[in-house]
Amino acid sequence: MGKLFEYHCYEGEDSSDVILWHHTHQEVEVIRRLSNEESELPMTRVRFSDGLEYDVFEDELLTSIEEYVRPAYSLHDLRS
Repeated sequence: MGKLFEYHCYEGEDSSDVILWHHTHQEVEVIRRLSNEESELPMTRVRFSDGLEYDVFEDELLTSIEEYVRPAYSLHDLRS
């Protein structure tokens, strides 16, 4: 099993990273860690099952669903 991704930033349709929020709670393939020249913060390039490749913060990569602390994107409408 790969890593699990959980989006930890602003959860809103107007977020600059809304595509990541839409992909929260999905398994990802880790491609590589970004170098210090590419990012001052610990970040990793990942690939989602739909082919999307994106750079995510390392603290958003989890090893089990028990580590999830945010609700799934699909539950967004239920929270309003």
